[in-house]
Amino acid sequence: MSFSPDRLLETLRGLPAASCYRVGLSGGLDSTVLLQALAGLRSELSGELAALHVDHGLHPDASRWQQHCAGLCARLSVPLESHRVQVAPAAGESLEAVARERRYAVFRQAVHPGEMLLLAQHADDQLETFLLQALRGAGVRGLAAMPECVPFEKGWLARPLLRHGRTELEAWAGTQGLTWIEDPSNADTGLDRNYLRHEVLPLLKARWPAAADTVARAARHCAEAAETLKALAAEDWGHHGAGETLPVLALEVLPEARARHLMRHWIEARGLPLPPAHKLTEILLQARAAEDRNPCVDWAGAEVRRYGGHLYAQRPLPPAPGEFRLRPGAARELGEGLGALSLVPAMGEGIRAALCGSEGLRVAFRSGGESCRPAGHGHARPLKKWLQEMHVVPWLRDRLPLIYGESGADGELLAVAGLFACEPHAARPGEAGLRIEWRGHPPLA
Repeated sequence: MSFSPDRLLETLRGLPAASCYRVGLSGGLDSTVLLQALAGLRSELSGELAALHVDHGLHPDASRWQQHCAGLCARLSVPLESHRVQVAPAAGESLEAVARERRYAVFRQAVHPGEMLLLAQHADDQLETFLLQALRGAGVRGLAAMPECVPFEKGWLARPLLRHGRTELEAWAGTQGLTWIEDPSNADTGLDRNYLRHEVLPLLKARWPAAADTVARAARHCAEAAETLKALAAEDWGHHGAGETLPVLALEVLPEARARHLMRHWIEARGLPLPPAHKLTEILLQARAAEDRNPCVDWAGAEVRRYGGHLYAQRPLPPAPGEFRLRPGAARELGEGLGALSLVPAMGEGIRAALCGSEGLRVAFRSGGESCRPAGHGHARPLKKWLQEMHVVPWLRDRLPLIYGESGADGELLAVAGLFACEPHAARPGEAGLRIEWRGHPPLA
C-alpha cells in the first residue's frame, strides 16, 4: 500500500477526534512527510495543527536541525514549539533511554487535554521494535511493540504511519520535492537498532519481502493477548481487594503465571516502574517465605516489602530527616515518598494549640526509649509497643514524625503523626487545637 495524504486521513478518522494535532518533528524523513501531509489536510482535521521539536543537544549540528524545522513550519504556516533538554546519563544508564525520557517529559508538558501527539514511526520501525523486544526475551506486552493510539496524559498519542514502510514515505517525499535531515548517528551500527536496520533487516526482507506487514500483524495479536491478560489481572486484583497493598494469599491461591500478571498490574497501578522478570520471581519466593520475615525486593525506582500477610509496593524511601521546628500554617516536605507535614488550626482536634510557642513545635524521629499514652487509653507504654500493637509497618516506624512541645514539655511526646495525640495533650471539645496533617505518606499499617 503506497502512502498518500488520503490514506493518512483515513487512518486519522479511525482515531479519536482531537482539538489539536501536535506533530513530534525531528526534521527527518518520517516526521517531515507526516507534517507536510497533514498541512495539506488541515481543512479536514477536527482540530488545529502544530509541531514540537526537541533538541537533545547531542550533536554539533543540533541548532541547524532546529532551524531547518523552524523553516519548514514557517513555509507551512504551522506553529512550532522548540525545547532544549539536557541528556546526561548516569553510570550504567543508556544514552538512548535517557534521551527518550527527556523527550517524553517535554511531550507530557506540551500536550493539553483533548489534544493528540502524533509521532512518525512507521512499519519498519515497528519491525525493529518487535525484533529488539524478542531478542530481549519480552513477553506479549513487549512484543505488542508500538500501539497505533493510546491515551497520553489527558489526550492521546498516535502513530498514524505504522501502516506504511520507509520506502513508501521516501517515494511520496520525492514526488513532493521534500528535503529532510539525515542524522549521522543513524548509521552507527554499534547501536542495536541501527545494526538491525542496516545489517539484519535487508537480509530478512530479501527472503521475506512482507516481513514488516506480517510482524505488524503478530504485534497486533500480542497486543490483543496483552489486553486480555490485563483484564484478567484487573479482575483478580478486584477480587482480592483492589487496595494499596496486595494480600499474599492472592499469590498463593493463583497459578504462578496469573500471580505474576496480578503483581505487574498492582505495581503499575501504584505508578511504579515494572520489575524485570527475575525480580518478579524473587518477589513470589519472598512472599511465600516464613511469616516472621519482612523481606524487601528492590529494583530501579521501586521496592516491594512484605508484612502481616500483605505486600507493599513503593518508591525506595529516604532516611528520616533531621529534627526541625514546625509552625502552624507551614508545611514541611519530609523527603521523596514520605509526604509533607503541617499543623492546621482546628477546634477540638489534634493537640492543644496552647502547647505551641513562638518557635513552633519540635519534630523529631525515633531514637529509642520513647513512651506515651495515646488519647483514650488508660496507661502509658513504650512507643515501640504501641507501634507493634497497631501493626505499623516496620520500615516506617523510624520515619514517623514525633511531635514535641517546648520549654517544660520539651522532653514529653505530644503526638505521633498519622496515628494519635497523647494524653494529656489532646485538644478537648471546644478547645483550640492543632490538627497534625501528614499528606502523601506511604501506608502505615
